[in-house]
Amino acid sequence: MKHLKKHGFLILAILWTLLIFAFSLQSGDESIVSSNIILDLLALVLPSLKDPAHLNIAILIIRKTAHFTEYFILGYFYTKATKETKLSWILLVGCFVPVLDETLQLFSPGRSASPIDSGIDLSGYLSALIILGSITVLFGLFTGKRQVNK
Repeated sequence: MKHLKKHGFLILAILWTLLIFAFSLQSGDESIVSSNIILDLLALVLPSLKDPAHLNIAILIIRKTAHFTEYFILGYFYTKATKETKLSWILLVGCFVPVLDETLQLFSPGRSASPIDSGIDLSGYLSALIILGSITVLFGLFTGKRQVNK
């Protein structure tokens, strides 16, 4: 059962990576449509987001939050899939995928690669690793399943 769960998370991680790459292969126009859908949903709660004075910053925040969130989820899936694997492998994936992601955007009309976006991607990925690792350690301390090295 443990191996099934581990492989399930690996499959989810691979599928999520492919979804990220699919988003990167969208044209600039398709990407803007996706951002506008999110903007429309958020504007139901915060109508001022549609104000022309706030529109550009709202779109920028939506797009950068999407980068962070995509990679936070990816970090979660890879961490759950590789709990018993060396941390270096997980970190390697976390560095490789954002670079490949941004490189793919060079081949999409109306898109470009951004080192800033790669940094945001990596920060989302590492945040998942740090939070998940912290929760695991804290849970182990409270349940007595792990001992702190002295």
